[in-house]
Amino acid sequence: MVSSKLDTIIKSVENLRPMPTSITRALRAIEDSNATSSEISEIIGLDQALSASILQSANSVSMGFSTDCTKLSEAVMRLGFKRLKGLILGIAAVGPFNQSLKGYRFGAGELWNHSIATAVSAEWIARELRYPDPEEAYTAGLLHDMGKLFLDQFVFSDYTRIVDLMLKYKLTLYRAEEQLLGIDHAKVGSMIAAKWNFPVVLVDAIHYHHTPSFARSNQRLPAIVNIANSYFDNTGNQNALFFERSIHPETFQILGIDQERIDKMHMQLTNYMLSSG
Repeated sequence: MVSSKLDTIIKSVENLRPMPTSITRALRAIEDSNATSSEISEIIGLDQALSASILQSANSVSMGFSTDCTKLSEAVMRLGFKRLKGLILGIAAVGPFNQSLKGYRFGAGELWNHSIATAVSAEWIARELRYPDPEEAYTAGLLHDMGKLFLDQFVFSDYTRIVDLMLKYKLTLYRAEEQLLGIDHAKVGSMIAAKWNFPVVLVDAIHYHHTPSFARSNQRLPAIVNIANSYFDNTGNQNALFFERSIHPETFQILGIDQERIDKMHMQLTNYMLSSG
């Protein structure tokens, strides 16, 4: 049974549609050193859903923005090209900000909000730990759960069994997914990222954000995402069980920190987010 589900999932990933044209056009424009912010804004503006998501991100308090931004051109300037590229990849991978997931029982925007919170946390942690590319950590945090969007259709019929496994055997979500489906959301996400030609460092960060010591190279990036993912505040969330808060034991060794440092960073980040709001 698990084998047939796994085969179906893998074939579905292999047959996955290419990245939307509006996304690829926007990404090409950002990569073009001669492109101006107004030209990039015009390209983004051709896609209503993409425009709405970019504007929403540029007005996000969680990203440190407190003043209203109503123009797409202003949003592009406010975000900057590197952050904008990460957000566009996130929109392609996680879906628009109001996306709901019926399989995981996530309401509208729930996955996106978690992804943004993890991204902001990952960037902040990266700066604290002097990771050389904090923006890369932001993008990795934003993309880390992209496999859930795809796996949602397969989880739908197994939702109750997954919850039972997690409660009965104290399994994390990704372990329960492995048990029932033969694959977890992190692996699925990395397969899609590889299919869409994302950089290898991001493919690895997505695949190994629960188990960073298995990353082929640059174990620090998935380790940072592993911590950022654990910081997500799911208090009162009916799906809190599906937002994992466990930190992989080897994350401490990879980053050269202890639990006390992680707790201190969490407190500092919480204060920073509260003051930004």
